[in-house]
Amino acid sequence: MELNLDLEGSFQLLNTSFVGLKKKPNVFTSRSEVFYFSGNENSCINAFLSLKQLSTGEGNRALSLSWTHPYPPIVLLARYPNLGKFCFANEATSHTVSELVFTFVLTDSSGFREYGHVSTAVNGEAVVIMSPYPWCNFFYRLAYLYRVNGEEGKNMVRALCRCSTPPSGASFVIPREIPVNFRRPYDRMCSFIDTAPLRMLAVFPNLDDLFSVLADLLLEKHIIIVGSNFSVVSTVVMSLQALIAPFDWMHILIPIVPSSLLDVLAAPPPYLVGVLTSQLPLLEKVPIESAIVVRLNSEGVCERVAYINETPSHLPHSGWFSGVRIGLNLLKLQPPAQQSRRDLCNLFLTYYASLFGEVVLRGPKGYIHNKDRMSGASIAFYEMLLTTQSFANLSEYVNRTMEADNNEWVDNEFIVAAVRTNPEVFPRHYQHLISEEKQGGGYVAKHNDCFGSSELDTTALIDGFGGHRLGLTRLAAEFAMSCCARKEDQLVSSDDYYPGQHDWMTSSDVGESRHLSGPVVEAAEEMETVQPAEFDIVHSPVVKSSIKQGRESIKHDGV
Repeated sequence: MELNLDLEGSFQLLNTSFVGLKKKPNVFTSRSEVFYFSGNENSCINAFLSLKQLSTGEGNRALSLSWTHPYPPIVLLARYPNLGKFCFANEATSHTVSELVFTFVLTDSSGFREYGHVSTAVNGEAVVIMSPYPWCNFFYRLAYLYRVNGEEGKNMVRALCRCSTPPSGASFVIPREIPVNFRRPYDRMCSFIDTAPLRMLAVFPNLDDLFSVLADLLLEKHIIIVGSNFSVVSTVVMSLQALIAPFDWMHILIPIVPSSLLDVLAAPPPYLVGVLTSQLPLLEKVPIESAIVVRLNSEGVCERVAYINETPSHLPHSGWFSGVRIGLNLLKLQPPAQQSRRDLCNLFLTYYASLFGEVVLRGPKGYIHNKDRMSGASIAFYEMLLTTQSFANLSEYVNRTMEADNNEWVDNEFIVAAVRTNPEVFPRHYQHLISEEKQGGGYVAKHNDCFGSSELDTTALIDGFGGHRLGLTRLAAEFAMSCCARKEDQLVSSDDYYPGQHDWMTSSDVGESRHLSGPVVEAAEEMETVQPAEFDIVHSPVVKSSIKQGRESIKHDGV
């Protein structure tokens, strides 16, 4: 049967979604870059647009731009000719929330990826922030500040467009008259950490489903997230990438596929996409040869994972895998306000470091280590992993970094974790690491203050970075402390809590080092990680006592 599919036209639409302006070089321009935590002289914002879609009659639509920066509307409409297809892909759906937020992705023919962070109000107006960075929550908050602050909101956007991008976790240098402190998300170990990775614990109540989907992502299969909630589907697509870091999804990525692009799903290249339930009748007409379909119910929870001409993939069940499962269950038991994205991403990063150590790197190729001690399923997983583009990209970076004369690998969480957990695979580097640490150097000494605080419970040593133990004792201690302090400290209930709630502070919460008159955007990490000199977070005596006891138990356990 002859199929009438315009795949060439669909891919052309994807590849020409932003044109016309010379792209400034940044860390995302090179696909060989895996870790994007360095600062650069360019702004984190490529374009800021406030727009609305108007009907021109006979079913036609036109975009009306009320304010743009730093380029005029005519330039941005030429640069993003298909902006309306992505910003208003939800026009056929309904939502009752005051603000709908989601992210779409544009990719050009050279693989350059640009993220469009959208905040849409019920009146149809949308704020769109185009950026090379996937800092979803950071830009959603910026859109909110723009909406509620009038001319002052425009000044905030202008200030961010004028200043350079700081290193991971650092503050943007903006004029003091701007009443907001902006801090870059702490994306040192995971560029997608400012999505909603913790929410995946609720989306996938069955951890086996989550592990299977992550294995499929690592093996670069066709993955479709299907749900009725526009924002939830987009969030799941973006957040899953945080849980495979430092492996980088380098193929088709569309958080919500416009109906006009559904034909792309019949193509052979791997993809990670989101599809609305209302689009399923159209999707059924697309001849998809193989795919993994994750179905979300009306509450945004995974109800099943379907395999179309595919078999489920499984992560290797090593001792580290058991630690990840235990750690995730401990995180689930904690109150939402006390769950930490860094804990979640660290569990997976340490596990992936152990997986990476099972492969002996010899030049551009990798060979499975200790193959005779593995199960058939694990061997099959590794053999497929070695053929993926993400593994080739990561191994090329690791090889280059480990052979550099200045030992820059000691400055990278993932590589240090791989060396520490696999000393027999990397004997020379392991001896160098141990030697440096005995002399007072090494990763922990360099990044003792890596979360922006000199407090003991936020150091790299305690949080398990650099290949230390998974920190399960610390997670268990935190859970026990939260149970003891819950009644007297009146912790925020899960019904009243929303992600990012603690990232907002009024001027009364700010330390005397800088008096602010407006809300504070703290988009780096949980509020416990900010500079003590800049923020004064007051705990009750019970919490202070619990933290002190927890630190003592952590010291005793040697975690």
